[in-house]
Amino acid sequence: MRETLISLREAIRAGRCSSVEAVTQALSRYERCRDLNVFISLDADAALAAARAADERWGGSLGSLPPLHGVPLAHKDMFDRQRHRCSFGSRIQQSMTPKATSDCVRRLERAGSITLGALNMSEFALGPTGHNATFGHCRNPWDPRRVAGGSSSGAAVAVAAGIVHGALGSDTGGSLRIPAACCGVVGLKPTHGRISARGSMPLAPSLDCIGPIAGSVADCAALFELLVSRASGRSSPTAVAGGRRLRIMYPAAAIREAASPEVSAALEAAAESFRAAGVVIEERPLPDIERMHDLADVVQKPESAAVHYENLRRFRDAYTPHVRRRIEAGFLVAAPAYVRALAERASHLRAFVENTLAGAAALLIPTVGCPVPSVEETDEEKCGSQPTLVARMTRWTRWLNYLGVPALSVPCGFDSAGCPIGLQLVGRPRCESTLFDLGLLFQERTPWHEQQPEAPRIVRRRASDE
Repeated sequence: MRETLISLREAIRAGRCSSVEAVTQALSRYERCRDLNVFISLDADAALAAARAADERWGGSLGSLPPLHGVPLAHKDMFDRQRHRCSFGSRIQQSMTPKATSDCVRRLERAGSITLGALNMSEFALGPTGHNATFGHCRNPWDPRRVAGGSSSGAAVAVAAGIVHGALGSDTGGSLRIPAACCGVVGLKPTHGRISARGSMPLAPSLDCIGPIAGSVADCAALFELLVSRASGRSSPTAVAGGRRLRIMYPAAAIREAASPEVSAALEAAAESFRAAGVVIEERPLPDIERMHDLADVVQKPESAAVHYENLRRFRDAYTPHVRRRIEAGFLVAAPAYVRALAERASHLRAFVENTLAGAAALLIPTVGCPVPSVEETDEEKCGSQPTLVARMTRWTRWLNYLGVPALSVPCGFDSAGCPIGLQLVGRPRCESTLFDLGLLFQERTPWHEQQPEAPRIVRRRASDE
């Protein structure tokens, strides 16, 4: 049974566990699976000092304690922290040390959390596999020969391995949901702009989203509530009573056609779980997701090129070649194509809400439509470009960033190699609470979120992986 963020929070508040014990346990778990390559920088001494200060403030006065008092968390290394210079997963660090902490990390720290350090990620958040030629590839705790997913690889692995029970990631085309699915945890891409991105590394601002990764829907919801408001009106989702009168759109034929047989079977089983809970499952055709995938590409490429323009001018050779190629492709996108892609966005969103989701609470689709691939077969620096595989991994996620709608990735099974499979619940803008309710309904009836790798099967990293 996986320990949860909520259970740890309550144990600390009740005095059954001190913050020092919680941080020490997190550090001990990290030591047992160091070769998963989770952290880029670990601030153990500072975290223990903060934990001691939290324990001194405890004193049994529960009413005055913040909601995450003494709870250790860790975050993708792209969020400003005062006096900490982010790596962004690259050899090219921030030119100046931040004087302030990013909005999202500050909200969690003001809620009492303790930041353990900065987590591994794909270079500049580009890459759905989680590869990183500079800091070494982050490894999947279910099978370290397989990718963790990216770009928020370290965040998903840290939660899946039980090092922390919550982490922040980012999602521009699936960078949060893909690793959540590959590692068997829960990840939320919220409505675009719902969580402040101030103080976080931009990739493509029209698509970028900040969101939480956690071990359960309830934990993910608790973090989300702290990230979107100072005073949460609702600390956790509640089960939908019997699931009655709720309707989910489930494009079974499209999933069977585009996803692998194992993923399709896991999604069909998930749909049956919802049916058993009283939810009406209706098959309806998908919109033109290929078109929206292409439009997302037209938006991301020039925006990423603009973000990196100065660094490319000064430090071009410091970029990993395949990352540089992806960014520089943005200089070739014509301005009229970019403007048209943004102009079409509202009409595609309106059609999605009024037609695809008409009368439905959510859309049920895969997060990743193929089994988790190996590290070796997806290493672009060794094997060359893998555009087909990358497109397969992002097929079900990237178009949703273009629309800007919320999507919740929830574990729903395992493939024949023992790696997790994830589903997505997709909703209307600003309707994250509906997705949490449906996710909780699913997790009350399925065991997938309770599974955790007993002990990571470590493979020693070769020097070439560093």
